Amino acid sequence: MATTRKRSNANNQDFTSSRNFGLSYEQYSISVPPNHVPGKIEWPSSPPGDPTRNFVVTSASPLDESEFNRALFGAKKRGGDVIVFVHGYNTNYQEAVYRVGQLIKDSTTPNIVVGFAWPSLGTVTGYVADREASTYSRDYFEEFLNDLARAPGVRRIHIVAHSMGNWLTVETLRQAKIRGRSGFLPKLGEVLLMSPDIDVDVFRTQLDVIGKLNPPITVGVSRDDRALRISRRLAGGVPRVGAVLVSNPQAQDAIKHYGLRVIDMSDSKSIDSMHHSKFVSILPALREVTRNDSMVAAGNPISRTGVFVVDTAGTVLTVPLEAVAGQ
Repeated sequence: MATTRKRSNANNQDFTSSRNFGLSYEQYSISVPPNHVPGKIEWPSSPPGDPTRNFVVTSASPLDESEFNRALFGAKKRGGDVIVFVHGYNTNYQEAVYRVGQLIKDSTTPNIVVGFAWPSLGTVTGYVADREASTYSRDYFEEFLNDLARAPGVRRIHIVAHSMGNWLTVETLRQAKIRGRSGFLPKLGEVLLMSPDIDVDVFRTQLDVIGKLNPPITVGVSRDDRALRISRRLAGGVPRVGAVLVSNPQAQDAIKHYGLRVIDMSDSKSIDSMHHSKFVSILPALREVTRNDSMVAAGNPISRTGVFVVDTAGTVLTVPLEAVAGQ
């Protein structure tokens, strides 16, 4: 884990919701119970939990930058790909750590996965504070990505962001493009923006600066995302990117203009009542996205731009824009 949270005084292995002036690194080993249900985190009713039934941290150790780089030595043996996961709004630190463990377990990815934890308050009422905290973390996130790019053996960096974590991710990409000298940009691979809590008009201006990426940016949307409906109300009624209707002509024009790959998750199952974390269930189906070269060679349709729909079985299907427009 890399984080802009302040280390806890009570527990040196934990981090709080307070902001830290700088980056901290931590390495964890997590025990996943044998009865684990894909997509879920089996929370302990009380710490430390039962490894036979719960997610349990079995070891933790702080890392300085050189130790962090050494921890990434295994990347070269795994093809040099590293996945960075950026959590969303209302997420405490323990949940961020366990979510990374859950994603590794369920996707069975051979890639190294690093979580980036910004200082979310971890409360439903902390929406505005969380937006400020994510914005606060932009420079540090860029610094972290540059550190990652310099680590021996790291060939490509893929980013998976969720909810408000997309604001942090896209703003960081935007400022890196403006700087034009960020070391991670040449190594940037897939960017998966899942259920982005971003103003649709602001997103256009961000993409105007970022430009088309290769491979294309992937955006996961769902028309029944209840969390983004609330976010829309809080934002004065402006639609959020993660809840945009792909049948909207303006959305289709944007998909073409910016060369986006849009995944419509509306029909897929959700692990939460707000239908805001559907990406957790479909991410295993998208894990091959981080292996773009082999996908292109195999003719996998997900390597192209356009609209794709996840059906109730979790299968990703290609849908021509003409068919979407006719819905």
